[in-house]
Amino acid sequence: MSSHSLPSGVGAFPEPCKRRAASVKRMGYRLAAVLVGLGAMGLARGASAGEFDASGRYIVDPDATAFVDFGEAFDPDTDRYVPKDAQPECLLPAFEKRADAGALVGDHVVHVEVSVWEGCAERFVVSVPPEKASYRATVWMRGGSVGAQMTAVYPENTGRAVMVAKMAPTGRVTSDGWVELASNDFPVDGETVEAVYVRIIDYDSVGSAIDALELVPSGSYWEQQSCSGARDSVCGPEAVCVHQKCRLTRLYVPPLPDQTGRDAFIDTLSGQLKTFFGGRKTRLQDLPVALDTLEATRASSSPWAFWNGVATAIRRLHDWHTSISSSIQGVPRQRRLNVCFIEGQGDTTAATWPAHAVYKDVLVSHVGKAGGNQGIQQGDRLTTIDGVHPIAWALSLHDVNWSHWQADDSSVHSEFAERMRGLILAYAKTFTIIHCDAQKQTCDDKPTTYAVSELPEDTGGQVGCDNRPFYHFKKDNPGANHHVGWDFFSGPIANTTDEEAIYGLLWDTLYGGGDPNGHVNGNLTAAFTTFRNKARGVILDHRAGSGGTMDAAEKVTTLVRPPAVPLVFASPMEIANFDGPANSTEGKALYFLHVQGDAMNVGAADFEKDLPVALLLHRDGSASDFMPFGMKGADKVRLFGPAPTAGAFSTYYNFQFWSLSWQIASGDSISQAGEGLIGHGVVPDQIVLQTQSDLLAGKDTIHEAALAWLRTGLKP
Repeated sequence: MSSHSLPSGVGAFPEPCKRRAASVKRMGYRLAAVLVGLGAMGLARGASAGEFDASGRYIVDPDATAFVDFGEAFDPDTDRYVPKDAQPECLLPAFEKRADAGALVGDHVVHVEVSVWEGCAERFVVSVPPEKASYRATVWMRGGSVGAQMTAVYPENTGRAVMVAKMAPTGRVTSDGWVELASNDFPVDGETVEAVYVRIIDYDSVGSAIDALELVPSGSYWEQQSCSGARDSVCGPEAVCVHQKCRLTRLYVPPLPDQTGRDAFIDTLSGQLKTFFGGRKTRLQDLPVALDTLEATRASSSPWAFWNGVATAIRRLHDWHTSISSSIQGVPRQRRLNVCFIEGQGDTTAATWPAHAVYKDVLVSHVGKAGGNQGIQQGDRLTTIDGVHPIAWALSLHDVNWSHWQADDSSVHSEFAERMRGLILAYAKTFTIIHCDAQKQTCDDKPTTYAVSELPEDTGGQVGCDNRPFYHFKKDNPGANHHVGWDFFSGPIANTTDEEAIYGLLWDTLYGGGDPNGHVNGNLTAAFTTFRNKARGVILDHRAGSGGTMDAAEKVTTLVRPPAVPLVFASPMEIANFDGPANSTEGKALYFLHVQGDAMNVGAADFEKDLPVALLLHRDGSASDFMPFGMKGADKVRLFGPAPTAGAFSTYYNFQFWSLSWQIASGDSISQAGEGLIGHGVVPDQIVLQTQSDLLAGKDTIHEAALAWLRTGLKP
């Protein structure tokens, strides 16, 4: 029998638990290699699990409903669960039952070698009694880093959804390397359940040992209910309404740390934000709000209150590069709405529904061809969601919506418009549309209100939303699903003559990665070669600019301007704990300090001096901020769009914490004029709003404005 001591540390478990050391070591977590660790964290103890006796033997909790030690009784063939829809590459076992003198219990462990990148997982079943009950699960790992979750699946005819409870470290670690993972309390209907299992993936791809899977009754059974709207009270205090179902919140986040752990986490994260987050605008305006929100989470008494409080604080940083995610974002949608929305000007319905004093009108940009649009058509207008302007409603979800994504520039809301369909399906009760007739160029004098619960059930994919109502190449346009992704589309523009020789390039990504012949830079080079040889005018359509890397942003500028250094990037380490230049004198000094180092070098000596280039913008950030910044002001360049770009002139750090991940913007860009650029998007040279009347007439307002400008000064 192996022996396992628990190194000394802080805190103690209640008697009669026994262990060799006087207390339990609290496990620390490193947020990122470049930042300091979180320090000590321990679970707020509720229901217990197995303990260690004085000799270091693991003693199973006497109240345990199920226990798997992966020893003699464990059968790799029958105790492994394989889903009915498993991919062929996931059918073969990716684990091995091994004899191990260091096993936590008995003399065997399971060694798992399934990589998260392969899309497979291993699943080991446990038995539960035929009753409705709630359980807490624990499992121990050693020698790597695994992701674990408890899962309960039900036969299709029961109407019950799959239950998933994420697991995370409790803080208990043995002297020989075993780490305990635990779930929060999760409900299982043992009368109808098909299988209950622990799902394991290996983050390190080097293999991890698993032992001592234990289920202990804990808490009360919870029955999922239908609901409507983000704050439906039917869900009670422990659940939130997402996609018309109450979601038990604790299933999606780690267990609640004890007060010492909560304090350590908040102190560390607050310190990191104060030191490394953002630039002048976001540090002065948004960081204080986030820190106050974070501070308020210290007294949280439930896992969701704490972790959602942390998530809300991160979202309050108001930054395009800053976000947090958990598995709650992956809950399946229930309904279908095969339409896309875009900010614009509802000129045809202005008399029926006046414009908002702050927010732009929201129009139906385009609809899918496969149904599910409820009669909603291109050119219709979305007036309200749950009685509120769509953008104001979307902004109000910051404490609920874990997919909240916002531009640094406070005047920009295109991210919300582009994602409006998903927000409606997930969080709305009703939405209101003014229908229009494209043939008559008229609209209803009364709006129509739809209940989300009455939309058709989800039946598959929906059309992509990319801020482009139409595509404009003579041939080789993206497909009807409006999905551009990593693709590049280029060629002569439709409805132009051969003599005009107006060409275009449509793309979303700038992930060059430094390779001059790579996918992005190679496609840019090929398109620019064509433009140099054949074009008299060019339209660059980047209205879904997803950012990328500096080299690709710089590459675009080589077509249109001579060499210059329009900005420098002050890295996080160089300006740590710095609020940014308070005036242009400070800013210019910072610019000249870095101009020979980490700077944006734009243009080329052989740029096209006589070629007019129109750049179309809409939802653009990161490298898609840098690129238009480097192009603006060039003699033959004009930027067209409805509003500034996101203003995300920074980099970011990624953090992983088991079932959570987040990223934080850091560093700032300083212009040659000495301005801190974060929070100040690139303003188009010509502000153009998509009009409702143009949509009804089959016209792309922004594209048409660019085309008209090009025709006034084509290359000779």
